[in-house]
Amino acid sequence: MNLVLTFLTKSVRFPLVFLVIIGLFSCTEKISIADDDLGQAYFPAEVGNYWIYDVSETKVQDNHYDSTTYQIRELIDSVFTNQLNELTYRVLKSRRSNSSQPWSNDSLYTININALDVQVIKNNRRTIALIFPVAEGKEWNVNAFNIRDTKEYHYLDVNQPVVIQGKSYNKSIKVIQSQPHPNYLDDQFEVYAYNVGLIYKKFQYYEYAHSQLTGNVDDNDIVIGIKRIFTLNEFCSPE
Repeated sequence: MNLVLTFLTKSVRFPLVFLVIIGLFSCTEKISIADDDLGQAYFPAEVGNYWIYDVSETKVQDNHYDSTTYQIRELIDSVFTNQLNELTYRVLKSRRSNSSQPWSNDSLYTININALDVQVIKNNRRTIALIFPVAEGKEWNVNAFNIRDTKEYHYLDVNQPVVIQGKSYNKSIKVIQSQPHPNYLDDQFEVYAYNVGLIYKKFQYYEYAHSQLTGNVDDNDIVIGIKRIFTLNEFCSPE
């Protein structure tokens, strides 16, 4: 159900430049990107950009909860032109248990950004993360370029200020990725800040049991589920 490409093993060795690339760039809370009418600055792509997220994750099975926390870093380490002559950004995803630990390479994925949309390719599956121009209530099928069933995303709170974990952002958009359902909890959305990118992501999916007395869904009895929250800790960009 989750963001899908070729996973790396610990035996994969990246060029030394990838190991030191972080130290070559200075950090800024926001970067200056030329304004446009499409909203592409909600997904700033430049080699050297990276985002560090604090992640809290809770797995549930038969009402037993197992929680953990960790950090994820997503680094744009290179850009190339694909067979369709599109600029393609390669993203190296890394993980660590906390800020005192070294990063461990996790996976790679790629991104294509054009005047129409942002396409993310993970595990050989292409999805549409955003479409342009951004507009309140605008809908799209995230799976338009793969064989999965149609799934509609839509924009909410376009170009509105937002505060996440005490940090204020002047302009943001919310991408709603799920619909209410009477038999299970499906709560998925992302928040992007202008000139920053993804600042918050929630993925929560709970399957409920049915009451033996009434046959109705019992939302106090979770058969299986997961809740995962990503919160931006740091965004850095080359000067």
